[in-house]
Amino acid sequence: MKKILIVIIALMLTLACLFSLAACKKKTEENAEERTGLEKNVSTFHDAVYVGANDDFSLQLVTGESEKLIVIDGKVGELARFATLTVTPLTASLFNNTYTYTVIGEAGERSGDLVKDVIGATFSAELRDIAEIGKVTAVKVVAADILESEIPLANKLEGTLGWKDVLKIAEEELKESIQAESDTGALEREIYIKLVNALPDDEAPYYYYVSFIKSPADYWALLLDPVKGEVISKKV
Repeated sequence: MKKILIVIIALMLTLACLFSLAACKKKTEENAEERTGLEKNVSTFHDAVYVGANDDFSLQLVTGESEKLIVIDGKVGELARFATLTVTPLTASLFNNTYTYTVIGEAGERSGDLVKDVIGATFSAELRDIAEIGKVTAVKVVAADILESEIPLANKLEGTLGWKDVLKIAEEELKESIQAESDTGALEREIYIKLVNALPDDEAPYYYYVSFIKSPADYWALLLDPVKGEVISKKV
């Protein structure tokens, strides 16, 4: 009887430790994602924008966080990490092939199939667990028995302001508009923070685009220098 009691106590202690560890892990994850102030209104942000090109393809790999179901309604839905690879063939002869990809990082690789997009002459793929392979250095695009092309990538967000710093600048720039709409409660707008380039040339300047959205027809927008944070243009 004494042995059985000892076994039961040991099991209870083991389970208590496991629950404690799980709770600590959950608390740590929640703290890592904890947001304050207007950060709670951010429904999309970019934290890496890798680009590259050669004679065959132009590539872009964007990572960040966004709504699982994107609805432009001024509210922030359930959020999730994302990593989207977009490949654009640069010659007409490459448009009708079937492609696979390998994203090469400093600590590993991710491979899969590229899917032809419904709109535009591009192919894309959604990647999972991209953070586990570390800093991305290149992408290899393969059309079986036809072509194999490896393109080095550079992160256009390297050396720039982070999304939280950009949000603070936008909050100060739009202070009067925010206060006017927040007098009766919390600001009912969702916020997008993206790195954008209006031209097809990857070497053309990139800017932070920050948008405070209530609906597709009702939004404020800023274009900012990604390094200095200077406001290039403003729409309220």
